[in-house]
Amino acid sequence: MTGFDEPERRPRTLGAVTVVLTAAAGAIDVVTYFAFNQVFASTMTGNLVLLGLGLGEGDVGQVVDNVCAIAGYCGGLIAGTVACGLAMRRWPWRNAVGATLTAELALLLLLGAFWYGVDDGPLAPWKVVVLVLGAGLAMGVQAAALRYVGPAGTPTSFLSGTVTNWVSSLVELHKPFRWTWNSPLRLGALVVAAAGNAVVQRVAPDWSFVAPVVLVAVAIVLMAIVTRANSGGLTRGDPQFTADPREEVPDAGADEEAVEASPQVGPVHGRVLGTDGGARPAVLTLVSGEGEQVGRVHTGTDGTYRLDPPESGDFMLICTPHRMGGRAARPHAVLVAVDGRPVLHDLVLGAAPGEAGHQPAPV
Repeated sequence: MTGFDEPERRPRTLGAVTVVLTAAAGAIDVVTYFAFNQVFASTMTGNLVLLGLGLGEGDVGQVVDNVCAIAGYCGGLIAGTVACGLAMRRWPWRNAVGATLTAELALLLLLGAFWYGVDDGPLAPWKVVVLVLGAGLAMGVQAAALRYVGPAGTPTSFLSGTVTNWVSSLVELHKPFRWTWNSPLRLGALVVAAAGNAVVQRVAPDWSFVAPVVLVAVAIVLMAIVTRANSGGLTRGDPQFTADPREEVPDAGADEEAVEASPQVGPVHGRVLGTDGGARPAVLTLVSGEGEQVGRVHTGTDGTYRLDPPESGDFMLICTPHRMGGRAARPHAVLVAVDGRPVLHDLVLGAAPGEAGHQPAPV
């Protein structure tokens, strides 16, 4: 559903985050639609069409309204992308996404306090403008954060691409068929949330802003569950994605040319074993001295692994065992020195401290 390397803990929960946030986008679009001349906080396609309509009809008010909504969203994209990027310098991507969504929730709470607290005075004329700018800013932050959840960014508001990709994938005769629930669930969540909040807007309009705030809070809780489940052996930076098996295999000649052009650096290889000498399934991650992930691979059925560093130097080799018997995996980390020769390093899981693996030895 998300396309991450296996084993990804809680993939369904991660998918639920995208569905809940899509519902939040639909709910807040209803609020801004009724409050500010039929503009949207997250659906930029609609705003762009209405902007063109306003320009064509010479309706200055319509143009200003849509420019405010688009400016708020773009500002949120900038702020969210910068915030998430800075966070990923120190944390794994899941933590960074969760922190960025928490910032979105804080922004919505401040916006709600302003919306409900300002009824008269000098700020009253700016009440609706602040609502649209702030809601667009929050949706932009959300969209920026969700770019890191799934290979295609998993949009939660601009769903034209979701409709296109999902419906087309159902009839692609030249590729193996693969059903996914995430796309139709996000589409349904958007419609249901918009319909539900439209009813709230008609019956009790003062409560319509509550729904998107609650939905974003629920998504943050779900993201915390995903982060907790994947807390072992992670490195800072972007997620790693598995290749789509339906895609065509790259040209072999191009790969050979790339290998010839790259400098020859010895691989890091070996086996992951248990104390009984049997093979143990695990994920091996190679991290550079600057903290960047430069390689990630899963062990074979016999416990073997191979990682190819991009250059010589000292690297941290992190071994994260697969979850066994419902118990959380305990990662092991060792420092390996890589030069022009292959480095053999076997890891024994479950051994006493200081005996977790053989010392790396050039072969």
